[in-house]
Amino acid sequence: MAKKSCFQLHQVGKFDHFALLLLQVISLFAFAFGVNVCVGFTANRFRRSEDWDEGTISVLSDSPWISTSGSCKSRCFELQEAEPPGCRCDNLCKSYNSCCSDFDELCLKTARGWECTKDRCGEARNEENACHCSEDCLTRGDCCTNYQAVCKGETHWVDDDCEEIKSPECPAGFVRPPLIIFSVDGFRASYMKKGSKVMPNIEKLRSCGTHSPYMRPVYPTKTFPNLYTLATGLYPESHGIVGNSMYDPVFDASFSLRGREKFNHRWWGGQPIWITATKQGVKAGTFFWSVVIPHERRILTILQWLTLPDNERPYVYAFYSEQPDAAGHRYGPFGSEMINPLRDIDKTLGQLMDGLKQLKLHRCVNVIFVGDHGMEDTTCERTEFLSNYLTNVEDIVLVPGSLGRIRPRSNNNLKYDPKVIVANLTCRKTDQHFKPYLKQHLPKRLHYAYNRRIEDIHLLVDRRWHVARKSMDVYKKLSGKCFFHGDHGYDNKINSMQTVFVGYGPTFKHKTKVPPFENIELYNVMCDLLGLKPVPNNGTHGSLNHLLRNNAYKPTMPDEVARPLYPVAAFSVSEFDLGCTCDDKNKLDELNKRFHVKGTEGKDMVKHLLYGRPAVLYRTKYNILHHQDFESGYSETFLMPLWTSYTISKQAEVSGVPEHLSNCVRPDLRISPGNSQSCSAYRADKQMTYGFLFPPQLSSSAEAKYDAFLITNIIPMYPAFKKVWNYFQRILVKRYATERNGVNVISGPIFDYDYDGLHDTPEKIKQYVEGSSVPVPTHYYSIITSCLDFTQPADKCDGPLSVLSYILPHRPDNDESCNSSEEESKWVEDLLKMHTARVRDIEQITSLDFFRKTSRSYTEILSLKTYLHTFESEI
Repeated sequence: MAKKSCFQLHQVGKFDHFALLLLQVISLFAFAFGVNVCVGFTANRFRRSEDWDEGTISVLSDSPWISTSGSCKSRCFELQEAEPPGCRCDNLCKSYNSCCSDFDELCLKTARGWECTKDRCGEARNEENACHCSEDCLTRGDCCTNYQAVCKGETHWVDDDCEEIKSPECPAGFVRPPLIIFSVDGFRASYMKKGSKVMPNIEKLRSCGTHSPYMRPVYPTKTFPNLYTLATGLYPESHGIVGNSMYDPVFDASFSLRGREKFNHRWWGGQPIWITATKQGVKAGTFFWSVVIPHERRILTILQWLTLPDNERPYVYAFYSEQPDAAGHRYGPFGSEMINPLRDIDKTLGQLMDGLKQLKLHRCVNVIFVGDHGMEDTTCERTEFLSNYLTNVEDIVLVPGSLGRIRPRSNNNLKYDPKVIVANLTCRKTDQHFKPYLKQHLPKRLHYAYNRRIEDIHLLVDRRWHVARKSMDVYKKLSGKCFFHGDHGYDNKINSMQTVFVGYGPTFKHKTKVPPFENIELYNVMCDLLGLKPVPNNGTHGSLNHLLRNNAYKPTMPDEVARPLYPVAAFSVSEFDLGCTCDDKNKLDELNKRFHVKGTEGKDMVKHLLYGRPAVLYRTKYNILHHQDFESGYSETFLMPLWTSYTISKQAEVSGVPEHLSNCVRPDLRISPGNSQSCSAYRADKQMTYGFLFPPQLSSSAEAKYDAFLITNIIPMYPAFKKVWNYFQRILVKRYATERNGVNVISGPIFDYDYDGLHDTPEKIKQYVEGSSVPVPTHYYSIITSCLDFTQPADKCDGPLSVLSYILPHRPDNDESCNSSEEESKWVEDLLKMHTARVRDIEQITSLDFFRKTSRSYTEILSLKTYLHTFESEI
């Protein structure tokens, strides 16, 4: 077992400057901030993969506090930190080496244990006991949590009926229901299947409250980034804690679990929930506890704080358990040894709930039971070594383990070229267990690129595997022995990384199951529970309203910024010099006459815009172009559609393109030649071709097929990507329509040259595509929507909707897929599954807003937009 050690950073200055606390041992990750808020966090863990390249542990040994300059009598776990040189009695004094000399004696009592027994009932008060079973303990507020159940004949909370709490039932003096966040480390979602035989209290909390089958962590699925995401609602690339160790090239400093730099507040962005609370006048007592403080003492202390007078009582608390993560790392998630840690967690939760009932707060307090990530089965033998792929690994630094991040060992290494290294690591072996990426090429759903602390090279590692620089890096550290059989950090969409969420209390719904969601959404929920206004974050406020009995926040659709035009034909064919044409001039003349009639503003476009017209949320000029088989929002800035929408029925047929139309592209007389693309430009650029946003093969008739060959339906494409796009349109869209009883498809281009996951302005795009009138998209998106009930056709659905979405990288090669030289049926679908995305991801990266006209509530639509189709098996 690892050596135990504690760390903390003291916060100084005004309350709007918060302090960072990191307490850890060999594999501990934690965070904390304090502003009239005592926060601590540490744990003992077993050695694991991310420790392979770490340095020695640093310990805070110097202390300005003098242990003999005071006493902890009547001060145990006080909420205010004593100023030096006076000694301290708060829960972090061990971390600072600042406790009063009698802290252990007075505050860490364990005599007679933590429970009442029949023979203890009515005992004479003994101040040495950890908790009391004397007749006066209720008055004194220091009973063991099972006192009334054992000594007064009351039932345990777990044995009570599953009652519906329709409104808070709080004692006098409570101005709002308090919130307790009960966080457990490494709680894989599938552990819930062990049920009431192992975890009766957790199971009751789940069945009586609100729960999801699982909650998705952020990537990387590590404790440290995820705990801070839970607290702030921000992705790691936004809050800055991108891993358990990281290097900042601007600071020229390294942050690690064992170094002192992590105490510097400059690493930390965002605002955690307890700072939001404090700034809005709500007292916060969020605690992450030093490992020397037993779980039982932590629970008793929270209960005692709840009995403080209103002007002293905090309204937000947190309990943290390092289990079952520690056991999961050592034994693996399927080890029989996992049962006891899970039972211990359940027992602790039972103590909390019994204690709340004893204080008559069990119908007052809201409780969130939540994990940070899951756990995967692995071992040392399943390790890839970069030395087997690269001729020289001495010039690089690898952050190893369940993911890999590579940077040069020296910033002055002029020979270091990320593109060359990625190329040398790509598809080298048939049984390779990692995939290298330049960070800007990682799936956009990961939101893991736009931060200088994220290295240029990233390795996505297969589940159950690790990556290391060379074998000596592992076995030198581990002395030839493997001390772990479980790990986390992998792709956050795989089922083993999913974790638990349960909400219970008067504000949560009763016996309610909700769809899975991402942990970035919880910050907004916690603010709603406490009556706070959240600061800006990556969550979608209102998307989890269906968890709550009454919604304090009512989301509204964003206002449309750019209104479209509905043009008619104002130009003649002779004005266009596209450099390409279609045969059958008479047929085209007949078709072109349709463009001279009144515009489409009054036409019925519902068939292909089942959920309303997408709104453009930035200033630009664009046109609605109506066709028999599709609708388009054509941009005169980008010379291509921002979106194209079409509905395909289950019965739709895929037809080939006749020979005489194989090279057909015709002008669109509604758009001026100056605002149109040309085929000549594509012939001049051998590296680029064009594709179609609406696939001609899905046209409903031979005549309608001509609309698909309009110049306003083409988009620039690398030839390699066109293979992906064509397979998607010809094979997968038709399959989706068949399987789902029809689908609506919306597709379009994405411009994200600075890889921040947000829409690039035209001015920004010009910086990257100088000299070209037609910018090349960095990605293409597609949103496929159907009825959740596949017995209902997509265009007649009156129930919930089902959606799957993609953000497909537009690159000049298909090297991401090692078998891309084979038939598309063997690799394209896997590529799409890797680049699955939420509708919300697409909205943010395009500045479009979808699903604006539907009979569903806006909260239901937000839930749909934040859903991620993972293509994973059930948890």
